[in-house]
Parts: sequence; C-alpha cells; structure tokens
Amino acid sequence: MKQTLLTTPVRPNRPLRKPSSSPGLPSSTPPRFPSMTAAPPVRSAGNGKSPDNSLPGLVPPALTVYFCNFCGQQGNFRCKRCKKMPYCSAVCQTEDWKEHRHICKPIDPEPAREQPKENVALPGTGHRENIAELKKVYLKDLHASKITSGMDIQATVVEFCSPDRFYILPQDPEVLEALQIISTELQKTCSISSGTAYGPCDGEVCTVQFSVDKNWYRGLVQTVAADKKTASILYIDFGNEENVPIERIQPLPANIQHFCPCAMECRIAGVVPVVNKWSDECCITVRQMLTGKAVTVKLLEATEKEGVHAVDIVLSMRMMLSSFLIKNGFGQRETTSVPPTEQDIIAMLSASFENYKRLSDGKDDNEWAQPPEPLTQAVGDQFLVVLTHFVSPSDLVVQKVENAELIRDLQLKLRDHCAQISTPQNFRPAPGTVCCAQFSEDKQWYRAKVLAYPSEERVCVAYLDFGNSEEVDLSQLLPITPALLTIPMQAILCALAGVHPVGENWSRDCILSLQCQLSNRLLRLKIHGVQEGKTLVSMVDEASDPQVDFAELLITACYATPASDSASANLPAEETTAPAETSVPPAVPEPLVWTSAELPSDGQTVTLFTSIVESPGRFYCRLFMELEAQLKQHCEGEASPYFPKVGEPCCAPFSGSGSWCRALVNGRSGDDVGVYLVDYGHNMTAKSSHLRSITPKLLTLPFQAVCCWLAGVDPIGSEWSSEALLWFQNLLDGEQLSARVLSVTEQGYGLEVISRGQNIAAALIAEQMAKAIGVPVGAKHEQVESTTTKENGGNEQEDSVEVAGGIQTAVASESEIKFAGFPVDWKTVELPLNESFQPYVAGVISPSLFYVLGPTQIDQNKLQEVMKEVAAYCSIYQGTLSTGMKSRPSAGAACCAQFSGDKNWYRAVILEVGENELSVIYADYGNTEKVPSSQILPIPAHLLQLPFQIIRCTLAGGENFPEQWPEEVLQACRAELVNAVLAKVQSFDGFANALSLTLPAERDGVQLTSLVLDKLNAFNKTNPDTNQKLDDAPGVPDGPQSKLVPEPQLELEHKPAPVDTTGSTKPAELTIISNLEQVMQLQLALIKQLVGQIK
Repeated sequence: MKQTLLTTPVRPNRPLRKPSSSPGLPSSTPPRFPSMTAAPPVRSAGNGKSPDNSLPGLVPPALTVYFCNFCGQQGNFRCKRCKKMPYCSAVCQTEDWKEHRHICKPIDPEPAREQPKENVALPGTGHRENIAELKKVYLKDLHASKITSGMDIQATVVEFCSPDRFYILPQDPEVLEALQIISTELQKTCSISSGTAYGPCDGEVCTVQFSVDKNWYRGLVQTVAADKKTASILYIDFGNEENVPIERIQPLPANIQHFCPCAMECRIAGVVPVVNKWSDECCITVRQMLTGKAVTVKLLEATEKEGVHAVDIVLSMRMMLSSFLIKNGFGQRETTSVPPTEQDIIAMLSASFENYKRLSDGKDDNEWAQPPEPLTQAVGDQFLVVLTHFVSPSDLVVQKVENAELIRDLQLKLRDHCAQISTPQNFRPAPGTVCCAQFSEDKQWYRAKVLAYPSEERVCVAYLDFGNSEEVDLSQLLPITPALLTIPMQAILCALAGVHPVGENWSRDCILSLQCQLSNRLLRLKIHGVQEGKTLVSMVDEASDPQVDFAELLITACYATPASDSASANLPAEETTAPAETSVPPAVPEPLVWTSAELPSDGQTVTLFTSIVESPGRFYCRLFMELEAQLKQHCEGEASPYFPKVGEPCCAPFSGSGSWCRALVNGRSGDDVGVYLVDYGHNMTAKSSHLRSITPKLLTLPFQAVCCWLAGVDPIGSEWSSEALLWFQNLLDGEQLSARVLSVTEQGYGLEVISRGQNIAAALIAEQMAKAIGVPVGAKHEQVESTTTKENGGNEQEDSVEVAGGIQTAVASESEIKFAGFPVDWKTVELPLNESFQPYVAGVISPSLFYVLGPTQIDQNKLQEVMKEVAAYCSIYQGTLSTGMKSRPSAGAACCAQFSGDKNWYRAVILEVGENELSVIYADYGNTEKVPSSQILPIPAHLLQLPFQIIRCTLAGGENFPEQWPEEVLQACRAELVNAVLAKVQSFDGFANALSLTLPAERDGVQLTSLVLDKLNAFNKTNPDTNQKLDDAPGVPDGPQSKLVPEPQLELEHKPAPVDTTGSTKPAELTIISNLEQVMQLQLALIKQLVGQIK
C-alpha cells in the first residue's frame, strides 16, 4: 500500500466565528444523527431571520460574500454591536472604530412572537385509538424512489461505514420537504404516550425515539433481541443505527405518508477492496473526506438487491472516488465473471457477424493472418511463470519467465512496424484473424485476435501474448506481417488442478484473495494435464517460507474442495508417460495453516461469549464454537503417535471436563507439555501422550479466543479491588455480551460491553469500584495534567497514522490516550503587562473567567499540523464516549469538539455543561456553539502544546468576587463584558491574565470592575436571603442551573454554569470549613463597603 495518499495536504474546514449568522456558511447539512435541533437555524444575510417554514439545518442559506469595511478583503465577521458592518479581523475593526462609532447603533431586541397554538392529540384519540388495529408497515409498502440510473444528483453524505456501505441525503426539494413533513408530524402525534406496549417485528418500519435528542423518527427494525427488550434500529431517513429499548418504539401512525426513505444506501461501483475487507485506514480517510459534505453523486445503477444503489462520487479535485481508492492502493477494479448463456452467445455472434458484414464490401478482411501456434508443453513440465491475467482459479493466464527476452524483442518489432505504416482506410479484419491492436491503457501495440464486432466501428480483441481482452475502435487496428506471426503465442491459459469451488461458482472472497496472493510474484508452475482447452497446473510460491501451494491454500481456507484429476486421459500418450519410480509419489502431509478471529472495528455491535474472566483489564471472549463434535470424533479415532512441537497446533483434553479443544504448544519439559487453548484463552499443562495431532480441516475456523479489556475505566487504586473483581466476574462469567470495539492495541481489544441490559463500565463507576480514565479520584485536575505531562514527557513513542492528505501525523501514544482528560489548567498566552488593546471577548463564563481572541495571529503552519493530529486522534478514539461522557467535564476545561458545520474535530474549551449538551468555544477560532455530549472527547496532553488562540482572562480587582454568581448579576455582567472598548493588562498569575476593562464613551468610560461590584452590592441588599443561601451552599452543584434567555443582540448564547476548577470530590469537613471562610470573607467585604457608604 502506498505510504502517501495525496501529493498536497488537504486544508481542513475551519469553523466560522459566527455559525448562526455568517453569510459564508457552506450549504447546511443534516446532522449525522436524526436531530432537528442539532444545528442552529441558518439565518440569511438580509434581516437575520430564518423562514418560519424551514427545517433547521436542512435548507441551504443564500451564499453571500461580504467585504471588510476597512481593508476591502473578504470579511466573515460583523460588528458585535450593530450586527451590520463586516470585517475580516479584530485589527481592522479596531482601526475602523474611529469612523464607525458615529453610525454604530445597537439593534433593538425583536419582540417575542406569539406561538401558534397546535391541536395536540389527546390520549385515546387519533391514531392511538387502538394500536393493535394499526397495520404494520414494511419497506415494500413505502413509495418507490423517483431517482433513476444515469442521474447526477447533489447530495450530502450523512453516514459512512465503508465504500461498500454509506448513506446519502439528496438535496432535492421534494426529499427535504418530505423529511420536514415526516419530522413535524411525528413530533405532534408521538409526543403523548399511548400507555400501551407495542411489540415490533423484524423488517417493520416503526416510529422510534432517538436516544440523543428524544425526538421521534422513522426507523427500520433490523432485529429484535431474544429477550424482546431491545431492537436494532436503522433510521431510514438518516442512515445511522442504534439499539433501542422496546418501550421507545411505536407503530408508524396512519396519518404519516409512506414517503420513500430519505437516506439512500449506496456503494461505490466498479471497485473492490484489495483484501477481503476495506481497511480501517481507508474507511477513516474517506470518512473524513465525505461525511457531512455536499457532493455530486453519479447514480450508475438505480437499485440493486436490498435497495443498495451503485454510485460513484466526484471529489473536489475532479477525481472520482473509485479512481481515488485505486490510486491510493485501497481498492482495485471489480471483475465480473458471469458466464453468458447459449442463447446469449448465439445472439452476440449473430449481431457481431452482421456488424462486420455491413461495411465489409471491398475491404481488406485480413483472412490470411491466422493465430500462431501455442507453446507446446508436456505433463510434468515445471518452470517459473508470472501472472498476466486473472479471472478465477479456473481461468488465469501466465507467461514463462524464460521467454521474457523473446517477448521484449517481439514488442520492439511491433512498435517499429506500427510506427512505419499508417492506418489503412480499407482495413476491416474478419473475426478470428490476427492484427496489431493499440492497448487503451499504455497506447502500445500488441498482437491481437479479432473476436467480434459489437458495433460497426468497435471491435473486441484478445491479446495473444497476455490473455486479456478489450473493446477498441477500428482505427486502433493495423495489419500485421507474417514475420510477426512466426513466434508462438506466449499466453498460457491455465486452470488450477485438483480443486473445485465450494458452490456452483468461485466466491468473490476467494477470487480476491487468490488474485492478491498470485499478483507480482514468481511462481513455480507444474503441468498436470489439459481439460476443456486449459492447461491444468499446480502453482507454488517458492519465495515464501514455508512454500505455499495455492490449491492446498484454497482447500484449507474452505474456498475450494479437493477434486480428482482425470484430465491426463485427454493428453497424447507421450505426454502422460512418466518414469515408473515416480508413478506413485510419496504422501506429503498438508501444511497446517491457521488464523485468529478478529472483531470488527467499524463501530458494529457483536455478540460475544465470555470464556476467561480475570479482571476488567483482561478477559477473553469468543464469537461462536461449533467444533466439539468434530474434535471428539477426530481425537477418539486418532491412534497414531504424536510428537508435539513448540508453536504448532494440536488437540488437547481440557483438564476439567476432558472435552477436546484446539491448542497451541507453547513449551515442554520432559513429558509435560504447556498448551494454550486457542478457543478459550486458557493456559494449562498436559501429558504428551494425551495430545493428538490436528487436521487442516479442523483449523479452518479461526481461533476463537479474543483478548479484551474494558474501555473507559481504571481501577480506583493501583490494582482492582477484590470486591470489583468479584462483581465483574459474576456479571460477565458465562454471559452473552453485546460489545463494540472502541480501540485496538497489541494487548487486545478495548470494548464497550453491555451485559444484562447495563453498561458494565458505567455500572462499575456508579458502584464506585472504578473511575473514568483521566479523572483520578481525590486529586485536582491541575495535578493530574501536570503529572501526565511529566510521565509522558515526550519519552513515549508515538504511533503514526495516515489521514486525508497523505501527511503522516503523530497520534498520541497509548499512554497519552489512556490519560486523556478534560484539563482546566491548559497553557494560555501571557499578554504584555500594561499594554492596552481593543478586546474581542469570544466567550464568557463569569467576570472571573472569560476568553478573548488573541490580538496576534497564530502560526498557521503549526495550527494545520495540530488540526491533522486532532483529526487523526478523534477519528480513532471518538467511539470511546459514544455511550455518554466517561468523566464529567467542568466549565473552563479543554476538550476536542466536533463542529456542526463541517463535522470536523477541533480543539475547544467548555463554557457550560448541561444534561445532554455542552456549550463550547473553539479555542483556535473564537466561535461558539452548543454540541451534544457525544461530540465531545477528552484531549491528550500532546494536543495542548501549541497555545490556544483564545486567551484565558479574569477581571482585575475581582478579589472579592463570589465563587458562585447570582444568575441575574451574571447575565448583566456578560452583557457588559462583550461591550468593553479598551482593555489593559494588569498582571498574570500563571493561570489567567488580569484585565482592566473600560466601557464605551456613552457609558462615561467607567471601569467594568466597579460596575460589577456595584451590581453585586445592589443584589446583596435586595436579596439578603438569596445571598446567604449562595454562600452557605456546601459545594458547587454538578448539574445544570436555572437559565435565563440571553439578550437577542448578543452573540454569546451560553447558559451559565458554575465553574468547577477542581473536578474532584472533597471531604465534607474540608468543604464546610472552606465555605465558612468564604462566607466570613464576603461578610467582611460587605461590612467595609457599608461603612464606606455611611461615611
């Protein structure tokens, strides 16, 4: 596989600073999960209002370009105060303020619109009268799609699993309107529970409540669990899947029109993976390129089996996705080997003859040029060959390596001959004759036999020396000379001897695997006979160790069955004669080939059975086991002596039950042999006399034992407690598990495990037997981060992965990934002391903690490298938090967040923590938005080395600021912070820059600190009881607080949450003492202020 994907790096899409209002926002795309509120409504540039009838996130905005009012360059930002004047940066806005200040007026808040009353269906009415009477709806009952083959459609890739399975949402007005109607009607009719349980069946289209946003969507029930408690759901309008409890599934209401699925399932046509499946590298690369992007899709086949569309996608560099996959070594051209029927052959020959004869009068038919003789071979001949054409094990073409010089000279003569003559106007070679043909791929000339005329000017030819064929124009054919026909045909048409396909035809996996094994290798070929015009051969790769016989390899892999070779009877007698001493060759034992089971790493949920449970950090699972009867039959009938060798497989009796198991010999001492039971993960010792040999057939099934560990948790101490081990073993031992791979290391698979309906990692944390990774118990975040940095310190070797763009970027080592968390003490830029500047306040948590966009631009080259590292890290490890946050981040903590505009990952800082979503500020760009908790990942230390573009600040003179701010005061302070005109750096304490902020001239240029203290004093006077409650609170609450609606004129749409800079649980005694000290300090400050006012 090529090490470089693209010649130039792909610049990642940067999130806009104002995603809710910027006119430069790209065409909005639906969320990757079905959510009507996942992305903010896109407002047009004219009046800032979105149409009432638009579905949020689905209607593309008007693409308008604005230019900076100061320098004339494209300006994607607007004045925060008037929301009208465009600028390209804060620097230009500062320079233009002298002129703009005279016309800048804050916009008035829009009056709240009265919401129209909706007729809500009451329980027991409408479609809920009798659930049992509702007719079940299946996919076949939905309307057929109007999209036909040959169309080019504009669509958005909403879900991508692999090139063989992904979903697109056509940007068609009818489809978007249907999606809007479905979403609106489902929310109305399904918002009230009927109180009646519903039992869906496999293949039914139901109404399903999505776990993230709790809204209702159409879902296809793929399978219902055996316990009838959950079902696997495919959301047919968005393409994503999840397991849903039965109580969140209802029948499709009768008033919902049967629109066809809005999301189309597709596959890339004409290309297949190089090996049996698409590599993780390929899936990650293409997923980053396409997911959430608007693309042009060429529909090659309207529908296939099970409604999958064969398509190709036009990439931004005007390359087709199929060509991209082949060029970068991910895939290869798909070959089809469907044999034509006899009627098809007769019809094609008849049509070909008519096409040839129609314009052949008076033309040179080339009848004299007949095909040369083939190479003569005899049974038993052996020689080295190379593969030139491959269709299947029964249809392949090779060339002799010893004839390489002869073929080279022939090609030179053909080139010279064709260069000296011009295309004759009357040359029309008859089918069956030989001419010179120009191959379409390399434009070189080769000897070719005319096979047929598909049309009057198109000719199908077969290349005599290479075995492949193609269709060319008549103008690409030239007459050949008799001298060029004296050399025999160099292509040897072969079939693999001794094997038959398992079914009627060779499977696709067999063809792809064997083609990969045979290509670009020197092979030792031996002739066994001739059958149906093909030479029956065996082929061995002598360069491998041990040598590989490909017929035996196919049988071992269960791609083929042994076949008796009776073809030699068709050969002449002199060719079948062999020396007497070799007529009965000695029996050669078949080589033992085995493989190990692999779990899918593309997010699929698989069913596993536990075999050995040691601890959450190490246990063994297996997929399935069906060999007990075969092993027993083989071992009880095996009487020949067996001498075990280290590293070889064998059969061993289990010490407990005596049942036979497959095993690997890992050591021996005298008569004692150490074996590893490959289907259970268990090591034991057995007597040599108790072991039995094993056959290749019994090794066909991959070894079932898979070493696993529970992802997302660590022991509370240095080791797992006995209580945790016992609890974990009782919950998993012998149970059927639902698991999903979150990460893969040399130690095994990191799994998210569901047993008995509960998430094991979450249950361990809830029982206080484990902690989430990256959140040490009893320690502050600051200490955790610094310790992690020291431990890693650059000494860990970093893995390397390839991302889109072909640039190798460093990804966090396993140690760094394990300790990735949500640090609050991330490195911030220290501003020069006593320097004044106009601040751009990008995000506010409180006057004690807010963020301004740096006045100097960051190094873009370094930022691009960091963005590549972030993309690689999140693409591999984003599944770690798919079932919820492993640790609860606090406001001010750094993280990785997925931007809704382009679905890319960026460095971010958390502004507010809610129940199901978090408000974040993108640390290198300064824009803010709310994202679901599933789109937040912990960030490793190595991604924090480059300082953020946003700078952590606090208001100077705020020593008496409270830890918990009254909501009323906090909202007012936020409004004042974003209107600050001038900032001056007073100090830097290593954590934040202390700024003194001056308000605009119309506010008399007062200091913001004084204004904040005045508001606090006024609040404390009017709300003494509330003030006492705030100060006496035993700790900072972890849940969401009461929220006020922010002022419409402000950009900041964050709901405040208390700042928890510790992230840890303090002992009750220390918490009470700390709060008493705070109360005393605040009371003392208030007394001083009251005394000053009295004076």
